[in-house]
Amino acid sequence: MFHKVARYADYQYLCTMKFLNSITNHVSLTKSTVFFTLLILSSFAFSMSAQELVARKHGTVREQMEQSSLRQNQRSVVSDLLDYAFKFRGVPYRHGAMSPRAFDCSGFTSYVFKQFGITLDRRSSAQIYDGRRVSREDLQPGDLVFFTGRAIGSRIGHVGIVTEVDKNGQGGFKFIHAAVHSGITESHSSEAYYRPRYRGACRVIE
Repeated sequence: MFHKVARYADYQYLCTMKFLNSITNHVSLTKSTVFFTLLILSSFAFSMSAQELVARKHGTVREQMEQSSLRQNQRSVVSDLLDYAFKFRGVPYRHGAMSPRAFDCSGFTSYVFKQFGITLDRRSSAQIYDGRRVSREDLQPGDLVFFTGRAIGSRIGHVGIVTEVDKNGQGGFKFIHAAVHSGITESHSSEAYYRPRYRGACRVIE
């Protein structure tokens, strides 16, 4: 950092000398006046360049701190969101419902995320566009996962929230959701019903 400041000060010194040489051709200045003026300008240039470089350094550190804070905040939000979602475990399923008394699948995800300031589309087939698409291998807790409905096909009809990702790298995961027969419950992607119905995932909390 000192070398950068020194080089910048040298540059300011040369510019100042050119400036003084040009004005001494037109104005009669004593040697002492020239020296005094040069000393003030050089000191000012050195001080400003040093402050600028320090400010840039501090700005970089601040940006790193903000990025670290965002990552830490993301983990905190996801943890709080999942804790909140599990409070409704056992609440019954009811088609079209979106309240603590009963939920359908997209009503549950919409309700939970809304408590954290995030508005999702009411339909499960549209919620997949409410976040950034992620591959099954890159899933994280808090991601939304989507499945076809009761009839196996290509149309999305069910959604849940990832609670845990298998550590074996095979793309398995647990998710909390509103199931027709058991209400709010936690299931695993390897279960016979859900395994062939998986259709994709998106990340809403970045």
